[in-house]
Amino acid sequence: MPTRISTKSSSQNVAQSPTHQLARSPFALAIIASAVTYAFSSAAEANDAMDHYEVIEVQGATPLSANSNNSAVFGNVQTLTQDDIEGSVNRSLPELLKTQLASVNLNDVQNNPFQPDLQYRGFTASPLLGLPQGISVYLNGGRVNEAFGDTVHWDLMPLDAIDTVSLYSGSNPLFGQNTLGGALALRTKTGFSFNANEIDLQAGQFGQKAASVESGGHNDHWAYYVNLNHYEEDGWRDYSPSEVQQVFTSLAYKSDKMHLDMNLFMADNELLGNGASPIELLDIEGREAVYTHPDQTNNELTHVNITGDFVLTDTLSLTANMFYRDTQTQSINGDDSDFGACQFADGRVTLCEFEDDDDDDDDPLDSDDDDDDDDDDDLPVVGEGDDIEAVEFIGFDDDTALAEISDVDADELDGTYNTGRTDAKATGLSFQLAKQYALSGFSSELIVGASYTKGDVNYAADTTFGILENESAQDSRTVLPIDGLMAQEARVRLDVDTTAWSLFFMNSTQLSSAVSLNLGGRFNRDHIVMEDLIDDGEGSLDGNHRFTQFNPAVGVDITIDEQSQLNLAISQSSRTPSPAELSCADEDDPCRLPNGFVADPPLDQVVTQTIEANYTTRIDNIDLMLNVFHSRSKDDIIFQQAGSVASRGYFINVDETQRQGVEFSVGSTWEKLTYRLNYNYLNATYESTFTSFSPFNPQGPDRLVTPGDKIPGQPEHLVKLYADYALTDKARLGAEVISASSQYFRGDEANENEKIDGYVIANIYASYRFNDTFTASLRVNNVFDKDYETFGTYGEADEVLEDIYPDVEGAEFVGPAQPRMVSVNLKARF
Repeated sequence: MPTRISTKSSSQNVAQSPTHQLARSPFALAIIASAVTYAFSSAAEANDAMDHYEVIEVQGATPLSANSNNSAVFGNVQTLTQDDIEGSVNRSLPELLKTQLASVNLNDVQNNPFQPDLQYRGFTASPLLGLPQGISVYLNGGRVNEAFGDTVHWDLMPLDAIDTVSLYSGSNPLFGQNTLGGALALRTKTGFSFNANEIDLQAGQFGQKAASVESGGHNDHWAYYVNLNHYEEDGWRDYSPSEVQQVFTSLAYKSDKMHLDMNLFMADNELLGNGASPIELLDIEGREAVYTHPDQTNNELTHVNITGDFVLTDTLSLTANMFYRDTQTQSINGDDSDFGACQFADGRVTLCEFEDDDDDDDDPLDSDDDDDDDDDDDLPVVGEGDDIEAVEFIGFDDDTALAEISDVDADELDGTYNTGRTDAKATGLSFQLAKQYALSGFSSELIVGASYTKGDVNYAADTTFGILENESAQDSRTVLPIDGLMAQEARVRLDVDTTAWSLFFMNSTQLSSAVSLNLGGRFNRDHIVMEDLIDDGEGSLDGNHRFTQFNPAVGVDITIDEQSQLNLAISQSSRTPSPAELSCADEDDPCRLPNGFVADPPLDQVVTQTIEANYTTRIDNIDLMLNVFHSRSKDDIIFQQAGSVASRGYFINVDETQRQGVEFSVGSTWEKLTYRLNYNYLNATYESTFTSFSPFNPQGPDRLVTPGDKIPGQPEHLVKLYADYALTDKARLGAEVISASSQYFRGDEANENEKIDGYVIANIYASYRFNDTFTASLRVNNVFDKDYETFGTYGEADEVLEDIYPDVEGAEFVGPAQPRMVSVNLKARF
């Protein structure tokens, strides 16, 4: 009789609606060409499963066995299937998670569908440096958090090729480093799970155009799957076009004793998202207006993944994964300038950086007469104050003045054109053995495993001086770089080698028919070596950092009755400071993200402990879930803003932070109507005293943060209501209502100013199946065209706008959310 490996958790999340049930047995991926066996105690035979396969039940959810059940061992899990993903008609994975899963919120920092900050229970997964990343992300068992900053590039997720999505809660150590608040596990399609040919065409407002072609098929042992995806849009904000191109392939094999899946994923994307704008500018020019630009990110990826499941004996199985990931990221960021005109003691005019940007009398950019050479007598003089330092231009002697190398006047250089390039290569290898056995007569399962990841990062960054086009309201406010005028101090050339290995285990013992005990833990050892390719010794970026940590977890599953279960868990996880954070931790020498870095005072690793209780039940046809959680982090890492632009600052450890809250879900199907209501309350606070530098806070800089102050960017209340109605056998109509409460601006860690208003928005969708081949769908987001914001920070709007709009003086910058957006899809499957 053939054998198949399946997975099943010891607790169930019955609050999910029928459309959100995980596939019972997605085919595993991967493998390494070595098998590790040793003696385990004897065990009971596995039960027969559907399709007449013999089953080894892997109880524990780990990166290698995630997505294989709709439950978790420590905490709970929310899942989405192929049908959920295709029915949502979302453009990106973050949008899908926001609309479909509880406790997920997005900060539209860049106003690009592929570049939001995803928040889950107050923890973050973001493509942008500068945020305390706290969610681990896995694709087919391979880790995809980038080695340089633990960031997550959402455009490098093959949404159309994803088979199942699982979001695990809590500080589950089995998912490794960075799992402070949760873990996101993605499993892609194979020809065994997708046996068809499909063309999906999309068109929508603001230049949206998309085409996806996928094909999958199989015979008894072999299966193939191919997905080609192209997406482009002009963007609803000014100067914000984007293009995403992806190719994903799978070659899978199965037999009585093994499953293998070999993947190749390639992407070449260009994303423009122009960030927060002053509230007053949006009032004057419209919500599509941008402050300064360009803000462009180009990502190229080659990702190879091999995973596999092996049945070694009737009670012993091996799962293994090997991946290689090559990511190249290039960024361009146009900003206003921290630099201004000055002169050497002999009268030669040059550029200087001024530490005190608040003194308008010392700001040479205030000069209105660019051609009056007599004004040079009033320029600040290099050396007459510790806060005046002449710029060293790349390719010239240290004391070379601007006037000696360029005809451009110093007071015309009011912009900086910041560029960065990251070449990151990562190789990972992991495996786990799962053994079913009897412990003193109790049915048990033991999982033991190990993982090894090697990262090689080459980072380069430069700042070129330029002219900001902002003389009139009609100008674009783009930065035009001047060739050859580059700052030596801002140049970064850095090599980083990272090595991470870990050992983990999970044991589940069925103490009785109603109670099971789960124990787990993971030992992590991380080594980060940084080599500054420009400077050596003191003041350089050179660093050699080692971190070790053991994180335990314990959980209890209690079956109350046939319809009700209770899961209790205490878990702990950690994350090491990323190389980007270690290179930007000096308050006396702040860096400019994502470009300049400075010498690296040590940062401590973050350790988070979570206590969680999850209750699920089914009453008649109604699924209910209630979850209570409490997470406390020690030495949390935050970014301190410390300059005239929001991206200038440094990282620090904060002694303690806390996230706690309640999640409630109810869902059911009544005749032709399926509905679900998700509500979550989140109380995210600082639990120690520190000073927030926040130079542009309306109350002034150096604000005292005290225990109990709210962490900015986190709404306390989220409500999501879904309804789906089958009009006929071929037509369906659905709606989503999402409500979020107010939140504090970033930079208001002391909670002293007005909040960003909360909002309520509605989305609708409809589909019609003409026949077995053709299906059309419609989606309208923000159907009532509500104006609202999801993100806010502080800045100096008058630095750029004072000559255009003299009355603009406010410090509030916001990320405006998208207006009403309509898109249509036509799908053909054959």
